[in-house]
Amino acid sequence: MKNRACYGYMGRVFFLMVFFLGACSTTPVVRYYTLNPSLEMQPDISQAVSENTIAIGVGPVEFPGFLDRPQIVARISQHRVEVSEFHRWAGSFSEDFLRVLAKNISMLLPADRVAAYPWTDRFSPTHRIQLIVEEFDGRFGGNVVLNVTWSVWNQKDTNQTIFKHTRIKEPVSAEDYDALVAAQSRAIGTLSRAIVVEIEKLSHRD
Repeated sequence: MKNRACYGYMGRVFFLMVFFLGACSTTPVVRYYTLNPSLEMQPDISQAVSENTIAIGVGPVEFPGFLDRPQIVARISQHRVEVSEFHRWAGSFSEDFLRVLAKNISMLLPADRVAAYPWTDRFSPTHRIQLIVEEFDGRFGGNVVLNVTWSVWNQKDTNQTIFKHTRIKEPVSAEDYDALVAAQSRAIGTLSRAIVVEIEKLSHRD
């Protein structure tokens, strides 16, 4: 009887150990995110732009190596970031950035064509936007910061080139990745408006 009780007790202990080990070894679900255009974008451009037949090439863009990766990067402190293995971009972060920027610009400008880099041989831009992103991460419950140097080139007249540096802050409304990515999308929307203002200035010079 004692042996049976002992074996029964050991069996229950073994079962519980297997159960807890299985629970501990369960891999968290990986979640995927995308940046999105600002749907509230409305054209607010002068007749000088709307009368021109312009084609805008958006890109290329350069990102720091620690940002241009599949994992989403969140800032913990001034000198520390967190790279999440379980919260990732659905595609290339740099390509997603250019896609959203190009879509925003196409909504803001009554332009004939807007394309993100790389474009096909059939597309010949009259204006080209190049960007170097120095910072584009944020803190949960804090702010997303987009720190970027960019230029707008008139392909027909290289003397008509504008160089700018823009630093944008957008609040992160909650301490989660959904809020972080939403703030990043809004920051691209703000950058889009700044770029369109400069394209309008170049159009006035033509």
